[in-house]
Amino acid sequence: MFPPQRAIAALLSPSGPARVDEQRYLINGKVYAPDHPGLQEALARVYDTPARPRCLCVDGGVEMYVSKFRDFVIKRMPESGTRHAPTCPSFELPPNESGLGQLLGDAIIDRGTDGVELRLDFPLTRYQGRSQPYRRPEATVEVAVARKQLSLRGLLHYLWERAGFNRWYPRMQGKRTYAVVRRFLLEACEEVQTKGLRLSERVFIPERFQLERAGEIAIRHREALAPLLLRRTQARFNLMIALGELKTFSPTAAGHRLMLKHLPEGPLFLDGSTSERAKRLFEHELVAWSNGRVRLVTACLIRAKNEHSYAIEALALMTASPQWIPLECAGESDVVAKLVAEERVFMKPLRYDTAASGPFPNFLLLDAGARPVALDIVSSFLGDAERATKLSAIAARGPKGWVWDTARDAAVPELPPRALARTH
Repeated sequence: MFPPQRAIAALLSPSGPARVDEQRYLINGKVYAPDHPGLQEALARVYDTPARPRCLCVDGGVEMYVSKFRDFVIKRMPESGTRHAPTCPSFELPPNESGLGQLLGDAIIDRGTDGVELRLDFPLTRYQGRSQPYRRPEATVEVAVARKQLSLRGLLHYLWERAGFNRWYPRMQGKRTYAVVRRFLLEACEEVQTKGLRLSERVFIPERFQLERAGEIAIRHREALAPLLLRRTQARFNLMIALGELKTFSPTAAGHRLMLKHLPEGPLFLDGSTSERAKRLFEHELVAWSNGRVRLVTACLIRAKNEHSYAIEALALMTASPQWIPLECAGESDVVAKLVAEERVFMKPLRYDTAASGPFPNFLLLDAGARPVALDIVSSFLGDAERATKLSAIAARGPKGWVWDTARDAAVPELPPRALARTH
């Protein structure tokens, strides 16, 4: 489903923190690393021809294909993600091992070389006062199929996975900065269509703030948010999706005001009833964030109140580790800290719009052998139903997984050993 994550490849190249030893491409009989100076020329020669590169992460390689983005890009063939080595950036979980599986082909439609189409359950243009035409009650003569749609949280998870930020390689340490996250999230939006628009036209992520350039950055922010003011009437106005890291969540006389980091000039406002619902729904996320242990990633559907402030129509919050790895519970923060400290390669399966994360592993360890090893957390704070779901999923995965029962062990248990690195 996803192309090889360019964010991963870029962060693991010599111009980033490191390179992936497992990733090499065979093109017309010659082996290339992702950073090879002749790679673009080699890809140009095979682009739009029957010849295909092979990823050499496993014996015999895995066939890939070449696409044209800004440069030539090597992409994974459809439904081949599980054939790659777990540590390879082109590795992908089977869809049913995360919340993605319930959305593919319905809310998320792969159009091949034409990119991806998303069906969202929220509008990007709002019409006020439009009445619905009256229809006389009639006998039911048909059954309509209910189509799945992607929520704001589901979209946040999709972009995070498409950009590769649910994965971690040791040599990314200290290199996954806000600027990097912003760059590759925006790039992830480029090949996505929704509601007849390119998603990048309606996604706003503030530029990294620099005091000495505050004025010019504020101008670029206003230019990026211009669709909110375009063709605005009393009956019709545009909406945008603002993504960023929460800085403050403070009460006002009419609700709450949210400030995103790197956006000092643009407060976001929640009205009173909506802000109270948000406080109840996101209580655990807000508590974890207030303790200073996690980042709180914010996705807001916004409209313009005036040229310098914005009202929130919908809100989703996602806790993340200091490395921007998404988190579902407090125990996951401890596991990520151990994985990072021990320089392991791992990924976080995302639940998208599933009601609970119990059926999925909390993490997958990618450097422990030929197949990923599931890492499961059984928290003493799970409800009875979710605990039963988690235990059932653990049993179905068999005895090779790793389980941390937080009621039994105060500290994170020892991790499965690292397998020997593959060389070429």
